[in-house]
Amino acid sequence: MARPKDRAVPPRLPADLPSHRDLRLTEDSDFSGLMIQGDFSDGNVPGMTLKQSHIRHSAFLSTDLGRLRLVDVLVEDSDFAGAQMPEASFTRVTFRSCRMSSALLAQARLRDVTFSESKLDDVNFRMCQGDRVVFDDVNLRGADFYAAHLTSARFFDCDMSGTEVSQAILPRARLHGSFLSDIKGGEYLRDVVIDSSQVLPLAIQVFRALDIRVEDEREASDS
Repeated sequence: MARPKDRAVPPRLPADLPSHRDLRLTEDSDFSGLMIQGDFSDGNVPGMTLKQSHIRHSAFLSTDLGRLRLVDVLVEDSDFAGAQMPEASFTRVTFRSCRMSSALLAQARLRDVTFSESKLDDVNFRMCQGDRVVFDDVNLRGADFYAAHLTSARFFDCDMSGTEVSQAILPRARLHGSFLSDIKGGEYLRDVVIDSSQVLPLAIQVFRALDIRVEDEREASDS
């Protein structure tokens, strides 16, 4: 059966990967075909490239990963809270059961990227660009998608309380099962698909942003 054109392509990984627990990460380093485990927190490794690899049980808390490039990478049970990843480039990457609270991914380029069962609260996705990006059962409370351009994105069963989508362009995005009641900039959600249970919560946010009031009286009260 052919894969739907809007569905994210998963990472393409080799069958066997050598494990590296004491890997030394350096600026502009280039790695391929590894199983990575370890604590790399508070590091300074901008420009790193990683291909066809598996990261698991690892920590990158507050690490400088600017311009990080990931291609065909699976990331599981790892912590990127506060990591700095501006201008990152991810292609066929899956983050599963990860914590990325307050991470910086501004101006990132994302293609065939999946975030599942993860915490992305307060993540900065400002002005990022992507195609076929999936958020599945993800905490996106307070996340910032200002002026992001994501084509065919999926936001399934996510908590989007306080999520900022002002100036965002999300053509063909599907938001089924996600909590939208406190979303910011809902009036910018054009050409998206929601389920029937989301109509009223989203409409209230749009009405509020456009200063539309609902009143049964035909004439305004003098008081």
